[in-house]
Amino acid sequence: MAKAWKAKGIHPQLSYRWNAQVILAVKIQEVYSWAESIRNPDNIKELHNLRISVKRLRYSMEFFAINYGEEFQDFLKVLADLQEQLGDIHDCDVVQTVLTDYLQSLPDQGDAETDAIGINALLVRYREMRDAKYQAFLQRWEALEEADFKIQLFRIVIGESGIEAPSQEL
Repeated sequence: MAKAWKAKGIHPQLSYRWNAQVILAVKIQEVYSWAESIRNPDNIKELHNLRISVKRLRYSMEFFAINYGEEFQDFLKVLADLQEQLGDIHDCDVVQTVLTDYLQSLPDQGDAETDAIGINALLVRYREMRDAKYQAFLQRWEALEEADFKIQLFRIVIGESGIEAPSQEL
């Protein structure tokens, strides 16, 4: 699992809102650091790391939600949906790994042959389910990109009078 990015510039003497802006800006960057690798469905580790990063952003946003209005809640709902989609994909990946490991541990004779047929059928189902869930996630991600979700999220988090958006490419 990827390590959480550290937020620099947090000052206890400054407002809760200031610190929210600093922390959330870093969490948004962390999420989008995985954007390039998600277009390949075989990037299982990267998709899992994206899920963890989305989870960190979402929970941080929930912690600071008192600083923001209703529109902020809409962004939280989108992140919760993304986290759930990515979690479903990860669940399929884990089940496939467990089934594959079990299949490889079966002896080559007796009832094991019947078990292997059933396990292979389950593997096919989970692969199909995972593919469908991945495609649904990718469509959602691309729709969010088209709607400038990242920029809008930065605007909500940082606000008109807040800190400057991070200068590095997101």
